[in-house]
Amino acid sequence: MLRPSASTKFPRHPIPPAGLRTLLALTLLGAALGAHAADYSHRKALLIGVDGMQYERLLEAIDEGTAPNIAGLQLGKSYVGGVIGSQTQAPTNSGPGWATLLTGAWVDRHGVQNNGSSWRSLADSVFKQIKRSDPMRRTASIVSWGTINDNFANDISDGYVDLALKCHDVDQCVADAASQELEHADPDFVFAHFDEPDLAGHSHGFTVPYQDAIQGVDAQVGQVLAALKRRQQQHPSEDWLVIVAPDHGRVMPGGYGHGNQTVSEKTTFIAINKPANAQLTTPVVRSSTDPLDNLYGHASQADITPTILKHLGVPLDMTGHRMDGLPLIGQVGARQLAYSIDPTGAAVTLNWRLTGANADSQLLRVFRNGEPVAVLIGAQRFTDSTLPAGTGDLNYTVVTQQVATSLLVERGQAD
Repeated sequence: MLRPSASTKFPRHPIPPAGLRTLLALTLLGAALGAHAADYSHRKALLIGVDGMQYERLLEAIDEGTAPNIAGLQLGKSYVGGVIGSQTQAPTNSGPGWATLLTGAWVDRHGVQNNGSSWRSLADSVFKQIKRSDPMRRTASIVSWGTINDNFANDISDGYVDLALKCHDVDQCVADAASQELEHADPDFVFAHFDEPDLAGHSHGFTVPYQDAIQGVDAQVGQVLAALKRRQQQHPSEDWLVIVAPDHGRVMPGGYGHGNQTVSEKTTFIAINKPANAQLTTPVVRSSTDPLDNLYGHASQADITPTILKHLGVPLDMTGHRMDGLPLIGQVGARQLAYSIDPTGAAVTLNWRLTGANADSQLLRVFRNGEPVAVLIGAQRFTDSTLPAGTGDLNYTVVTQQVATSLLVERGQAD
């Protein structure tokens, strides 16, 4: 089964196999030493979810001056719902959408198929990865739509979420609780979810009440950001990352529903308070005839958890890396990682994009199920023809500039 195609450039300057493990050991050691040398205890993160807020309607509100708080952040287009026709494709609904935002993984990893409250995410959440890195860090999930916390009930029961609060579709409850947590607790990561834009969309479509909902939630975002500002005045050494993002778009032209794979339903946005890298600011141009208007050239909602973990200094685990997204801050990794399987099933070919002035000289490390299989320089393609026996899925990770991204290959899905 195909993932989105990237340009194919044959690997240049492959490292001889004899030197592979030595070079990997040295580079991993250097990365580990660098991670332990830095103190990230002052780094914090706030993720604000705005359910069903349509990108184009938000831009209208910004132009009209009715969404000044989100307008104060750097805004970029993104997509959700995985890749059409692949195992990552998921309905553009809230369950799969929030699961992707909170894990950095598509549906083939997290397994949340729809809006049912009985689903349990199978992928490691941002909460879990933060707490495993440092159990003393405090995390909170304050949600208007309670199903989100249901989908992460295992993380809550296992102690990875210190404060888990359901506000039962009352967004002001979310604003007040998040403000209280920021000002009077000692949080390291706060997720605050607002639901009114989605509720208004389902009831009224793209009409005045929907724009009013955007304005109302923007004001509540402003309340939370004001609480954060007061906290920072009391704790000036803290460095806070702020991200605002929705879980899906809406169907055109009416805006009442969502769930399918149209451009408008898959289009989302990411707003961030830090200087963003090219993954958010400079889309990769794929094809002038792309039926999705180059949507896959943009960032995705799977990039949000990797961004949070990057800011918080959570160290990479090459043997356990399972996130499909890329950080939106710092160095840019291998973009648009994709795969195809040989018709015989005997080989897997990975493709990706390298961008930036140093693309031709970037050192890349490729892992399969946590084991090193290649070191390349300036390559944008690798064929793995030494596959393990059996039909089990394969997790590939490509690392460059100390940035990792992974994808899951389904065995038996030959072209």
